[in-house]
Amino acid sequence: MRYGFLGPETTFTHQALLQALTEIPEEFRATEPELVPFASVATATTDLIAGDIDALMAPIENSVEGGVSGTLDVLAATDSITIVAEQTVQITFVLAAREQTALEQLTTVSSHPHAQAQVQGWLRTNVPGANIAAASSTAAAARDLASMSEDEAWGHAAVCSPLAAEHFGLTVLAEGIEDHAGAITRFVLVTREGRIPARTGSDKTTVVIQLPHNRSGALLEALEILGSNGVNMSRIESRPVGDFLGRYSFSLDLEGHIEDRRVSAALRSLHRLCPVVHYLGSYPRVDGEQPEVREDFADGAYDEAHDWLARLTDMITPADPTTEI
Repeated sequence: MRYGFLGPETTFTHQALLQALTEIPEEFRATEPELVPFASVATATTDLIAGDIDALMAPIENSVEGGVSGTLDVLAATDSITIVAEQTVQITFVLAAREQTALEQLTTVSSHPHAQAQVQGWLRTNVPGANIAAASSTAAAARDLASMSEDEAWGHAAVCSPLAAEHFGLTVLAEGIEDHAGAITRFVLVTREGRIPARTGSDKTTVVIQLPHNRSGALLEALEILGSNGVNMSRIESRPVGDFLGRYSFSLDLEGHIEDRRVSAALRSLHRLCPVVHYLGSYPRVDGEQPEVREDFADGAYDEAHDWLARLTDMITPADPTTEI
């Protein structure tokens, strides 16, 4: 199998993929995986749908900055892919340069915008005069700096992982520069639409919904559907649909699997309410936690209610077509 990731090598996405390859459901593993770096999640998704790669690892959520907009927008716009696993990576950053440089001599610091947001406090305090430049990934910032000539690299630094700094031969100027120690980024492994991992009892289900336009209380109705079926959300993100101002889709992570009666009942009701529902997959939780399910929301309670109603409907006397009403 060919697995895509946000490259180059040594990005946090690359680390997440390496971790996941030993932990994902067996049917999605490969004995000799080929790892393919991409410059963006959107490009990798295009190749995934075209069949050029078999799976894609992408960042979706950070414990400090929230949802990763690039991934959320791609998932919201694509209904032919399926999330089959998740992985988390603890995030720590270093400031690295080609050679030992005093912080006050730095003129430019480059990194991925999401990384910049996680170290902005440290940068304001320690390199207030430096220009902050965007890179396609933290590893790309390190790689580009390493490829510069000595003259070009003077005054430049990159915010990257310790692994990237080591891999590209950079000198670490400062360690642990993240504003929030212990930050975690969550990643999802995506395949083309098809197989869904079996229920484990510790699962998540991800969907993207669009609510009826200009309908008062539509979001409340959607949330009440989840609540009335005992389905807890672990994440909700709004993203613009893009067709005109004021239109948003909502990306939801639900606790449970589509095989759970409470989850399937909620999805059926959301499908009735919402003009668009993208089901993006049910997959094992990386933390192994199992949700607390009330007795009246257990599978058995739904099955008993279904059987009870079936017995009642079986008692209905067929109408006589010759009888006038």
